[in-house]
Amino acid sequence: MTASWSDFRESSPDLEAAGRRLLVGADGVAFALLATVGDGARPHLAPVCPVFCGGHVYLVSAAHTPKTADLHTRRGFVLHALPGPADEEFQVAGLARRVEDAAERSAVHDAVPFAAFSRTDPIFRLELERALWVRWERVGQPDTQAVRTRWRSVP
Repeated sequence: MTASWSDFRESSPDLEAAGRRLLVGADGVAFALLATVGDGARPHLAPVCPVFCGGHVYLVSAAHTPKTADLHTRRGFVLHALPGPADEEFQVAGLARRVEDAAERSAVHDAVPFAAFSRTDPIFRLELERALWVRWERVGQPDTQAVRTRWRSVP
């Protein structure tokens, strides 16, 4: 079962807050790395700007890119924030669903904080299955330890 970003926020507010903090820059633009798997089980990694809109997180993607083909055919993704202070990490994973509804597409385009996409480009709603937040204790010391917080959508 998958969950929306607002479902994630409701069920795990501390984890969601850490994720949003690590994904969204001071300028209000989100930036992350998207991992997908293509034909022949070839992995793809691409920089993306997730869009938060109406309780969901979306990706707008140029039509003829490997990530668009992967999200359309296989649907699975991992979205990983850039490392934060003291190598803090955050990622969410799940399934992408292509958005065809005109009103939803329009709302997402209105939420994009820059003008880099065509209104005809594919839009994918990211439906979440799991999240991981990693922070480190005693960074730079011999006994450095990872503290992992995990979340899964409820089946």
